[in-house]
Order: sequence, then structure tokens, then C-alpha cells
Amino acid sequence: MEKITYEDLYAFRFLSDLKASPDGKYLLFTETRAAEEEPYYRSGLWLVEPETQKVRPLTSGVDEKGAFWLDEDTVVFRSARDQKKGEQKSRWYQISVHGGEAALFLELEGQIRDLRKLGDTTYLVTEDVWARENPVQEEVRIFDELPFWYNGRGIINSKRSVISIYNAADGSKKSLTTAPFQVQGTASSGSRIAWAGYEQGDVEGHASRLFVYDMARQEQREVELPKEMEIGNLFFITDDRLFFTGQTYEWPGRSPRFYEYHLDRGALRELPDMDGAPSSTVGTDASYGGGDKLAAKDGSLYFLHTGWSHAELWRLDPDDRLTKLCDKPGQITSFTVGERGIDMIAFRDMRLAEVWHLNPETGEEMQLTHQNDAYFAEHRLAEPEYFTFRNRAGIELEGYVLRPLDEEAGRKYPGVLEMHGGPKVVFGAVFHHEMQCLAAQGYYVFYTNPRGSDGRGEDFANLTGKLGTIDFEDFMDFTDEVIRRYPALDEKRIGICGGSYGGFMCNWMIGHTDRFAAAASQRSISNYLTKALCTDIGFYHNMAQLGTDPWHDFDTVWNTSPLKEAPKAATPTLFIQSDEDYRCWMSDAIQMYNALQQNSTPTRMVLFHGENHELSRSGKPKNRVRRLAEIGDWFRQYLQAENSG
Repeated sequence: MEKITYEDLYAFRFLSDLKASPDGKYLLFTETRAAEEEPYYRSGLWLVEPETQKVRPLTSGVDEKGAFWLDEDTVVFRSARDQKKGEQKSRWYQISVHGGEAALFLELEGQIRDLRKLGDTTYLVTEDVWARENPVQEEVRIFDELPFWYNGRGIINSKRSVISIYNAADGSKKSLTTAPFQVQGTASSGSRIAWAGYEQGDVEGHASRLFVYDMARQEQREVELPKEMEIGNLFFITDDRLFFTGQTYEWPGRSPRFYEYHLDRGALRELPDMDGAPSSTVGTDASYGGGDKLAAKDGSLYFLHTGWSHAELWRLDPDDRLTKLCDKPGQITSFTVGERGIDMIAFRDMRLAEVWHLNPETGEEMQLTHQNDAYFAEHRLAEPEYFTFRNRAGIELEGYVLRPLDEEAGRKYPGVLEMHGGPKVVFGAVFHHEMQCLAAQGYYVFYTNPRGSDGRGEDFANLTGKLGTIDFEDFMDFTDEVIRRYPALDEKRIGICGGSYGGFMCNWMIGHTDRFAAAASQRSISNYLTKALCTDIGFYHNMAQLGTDPWHDFDTVWNTSPLKEAPKAATPTLFIQSDEDYRCWMSDAIQMYNALQQNSTPTRMVLFHGENHELSRSGKPKNRVRRLAEIGDWFRQYLQAENSG
């Protein structure tokens, strides 16, 4: 069997966006593959027949996505197959599950973000418009508000998301919102539409307003919220019960609370506190695409939740009873609920995601697709070894270790400590391409979820004003524990690797300890002064992470900046950065690189043009491969025996 390589990215099949047909006879999903010769991905639609477990392609797999069921036999999907260069049009096509060619279904002008079916001929349209002058001109960029750019979206100054009802029968369009109102999220039922958003001023606010529109009466009303909050998820449990999440910022960075608004009674109430968000934050670099993460059936709400280091699926019944339906190791990226149970796209058994059926009564799971089975039948994996330990504060933490493939008794091996982003996400028993490549190259790969991570409640996750303190202690304690448990790990040849918050920790560690032999810092933070004043979310994110800003407490902001201690850094450090990463702007990586260069510390910076914060997860395929190669080459240079000193 073969070892995993960087180029195996081109062999992976990424599944996403699972949807069941109205009669439950079919499951629809999107399969995406990285194009080896082109700077893009190919996506096509596939069908599963649950009764027979037959799996077959529905479309050609070029550029199909955003699909929904028109009826029990017809699928509508978005495609750029007829798109001309520079054209501002969006097209949807329809195709029968029984075969035949796809035909043009709908064509709309403008920058359409989402199309959602409402009735037989009506659709909810979300589109981006310019509230004022388009700031993106040939040689000029105009900024007069915050944020003026956003990761993955580019320049957004004066850009607003608005919604309208489009009637395909006569081509009419009824606007529900207009700029400068910014729509954050929408939901629809059989007869109602809900949306949340805010009036965008010079600086983006975080106090949402919530509206509901009755389509039959053509009446709109605003829901009075009990306190200032930013609304996230919106979802109709029934036609008259609206679920939403609200972030009240009782402390910066806390998870949102659950709320239900009963439209017919006009009653708003807070639902049982889950001590965490309705989502799964299990990290992987081997997922592509999205899908539904909320569902309703018989008046019950189904949602995801993070439990320690894996995804959980829960049901909230009308009587507020909470039931955990699934808590197996892995990740769930989308799911659907029907008469036959629950179907989901899930990572299981350290493999790539497939479609699985879940019996909610027994918890039993059955794999329905096998898109990646052939690949894993030919390749060897490093299986994670799991343990728990107690840090110096007596708190129980999790640990995962991937042993080097082809490990031989009596030999010493280098290792890499991997650190996740967030910090409010988690690593778990989920396939991770980068980690598997390192294990295949002969490294111990180990990771933990320190304080600040998700899945353990709000108290555990609250790192406000504590960055680089208790989390640093946890990483050090974990490293010591791994060295103790694995004598074949050479403690003099350990590297550190991480992106975003993990990149911050790389930068922090090289200035506060000399125990690591090499570092690979990606999309990192080095200076919270520039983080506050350059990045898309910096003007409020600093407050969330530090509890202050440069004007109210300069010393705290500077003391939490890894750049302060950069002159002490002697660890050879690789910086990987994207020049359109507006979340962790490249100035931070440049500053850290500059400081190390002036200090004669071995360093290298690899800047990827045209990529953003999502390089490792959804960047151009060739750039994702190059990123992995740069990390591998750096660690080979400084962690392999012949170069370890």
C-alpha cells in the first residue's frame, strides 16, 4: 500500500450539501474534485437511492452547485456553464432524476448570492448591490467605512446584501430590503420569510434587527428583541415558530444563545442554554463545500453541537427536552431529516466524508456512499492514538498522536506539534491531509485542544485577556506528556505548526521558549496593534480576544503581541501567507519575518498571490499542494537527523 502524498489532493472526492427529495426516494449531494491542470475545482451532482443504496452521477461534474429540489423528480442547480467573461448574470438549470440533458431554468441579472424556492413560481433572492459608488475602479480603490474589505469577498466598501421575492411567472421582483440595510441571514417557511440585519453606517454595528414578512397578507413586522444582540442562525421549526441564535456579548467572544419566536402569539423566549453554539467546529483541511446544519420535523429542531473533540447531533423537542442522537468521533458537515431517519455527510473512521444514514432511535450508522473507498484501499493511514492527561492546573485535556509510518524499534524520530486555529475550534479523530503527509514522512504528529478551544463550555473557551498564558502552558504540558509517553520521539527534534490562532501561537512560542527546533507559522498574528487597524474584523476582534484596544490599554495589546519578543527568537521559522488574507493580514507575517531576518534567525516567507485566509482548505489546488511541500521541505531541513545538530 502507498503512503499519502501532497499530490493526493487531486484524488480526493469532497462531498457536501446533502438534500433529500420531497418524497424521500433520493438523496442529492455535490461532489467536488481538485483540478490538477487548472486553478479551480470541478463540482457535480450525485444521487443516492437509499432503498437500493445505488449511487450515480446526475450531472457532468464541471461546475454545478447550490442545488435544490423543484419537485420529487426535478433538481435545480446553479452553473456557470454558459457564462461569458465579465458577464453579471446568474443562471440555474433543471434536470430530471430520470435522465436527459439539463435545460435553462432561470436567469437573473446581478450578483446573486442565494436563490431559495418559496412557492410554485416564487423565489427568495439574496443579492449584493452597491449602496453608493462602486469603490473598485480600474486604478483607484475607495474606502469610507469599516469594514472596507472582507476575507473571501474582497472589497466590500458600500456593498450590501438585499433580499427580494422574484416571480418567475411574470418576471416581477418585490424588494423586501434596500441598501443601506445589510441582510445577515434569512429563513423561509410555507408562508413567511424572516431576515435579520442592521443599518450599515460608517462603522459596522453588531446590534441586529429582526423582521418577519407574511406572504399571504403582504405584511411586514419587526420582532422586538429583549436586549442588544447580533443574530446568527435563522430557521423556521414550523410555520409559526422561528428559531434563531443571538450573540449578546455579555463577555467578548461568548457563544450565542438559542431563542424561539412564536409568530402567532408574538412571544419571544430563550431556549435551554447549550453552553455552546449550534454548530460543529471540528477542524480539517479535507472538507470542501457547505450544506444544511439545521433541520426540523414534527415540531422538533435538529442541530449540530461540538462535544469535546467531535460533532454531536441533537434534537430539541417542543417541550424543550434535549436529546443527543449522535456523538461518534468525527465530523458532520451537513444533514437532512426525513421519514426514514437522518442522513448526513460525515467524516468517520479517519476517512474522507461520505453519506451516512443514522437511525436516531438506536444510534446505528450505515455508510451509503463509497466515493473515496478505492483511494483508501490503496493508501496507508496513521491512526490517531487517543489519551487524556492533566495539565499543571489539574484540568483534564485530550491528546492525539499519529505515529510515523514504518516506525522501527530502537530508532528516534522527529515530531511536529500541530495547533488549530480559532482558538474556539477543536482537533479530533478526523482525516487531516497535512498531518497524514507528515506522519508518512516519518514524524510523530501530535495535537491537543488547550483551554480556549470549543466543546467544553464557555468557561473553558474563554481566553479573553489570557492569550499566550494558560493556552501556552497547556501546549507545553502536552508536549511534555507526549515525550513521556513516546520514548521514540526525539525531544530535540520537535517542530511546531499552525495557522491563524495556531500561527499566533507559533509566533508566540518562538519568542518565549527555545525548546522547538523549527516552526511553520501560517496566516498568523504577530502584532495586535496592526491586527486591530488593518484586518477585516480587527476593529472588534481585538476586543473579543484581548478585552481592550490600543487606545485604552496599549501595554496589554503590545504585551500580547508576539512581535514584542521577536528579537529573542532563535527558532528557524517558515512563514506562509496569502496576499488577499484580510483576516490575518500579511503585514503581521512580514513584520515577524523582518524581525527574524534582522536577528539573523533562519527564516523564509512564502507569499501566495491571489489567495486568502482559506488557502489550506479551499485555495487553488496547485497552491494547496505547494503549501504542503513548503512545510515538508522546511521540517526536513531542520528536523531530520542529519540536520539536527
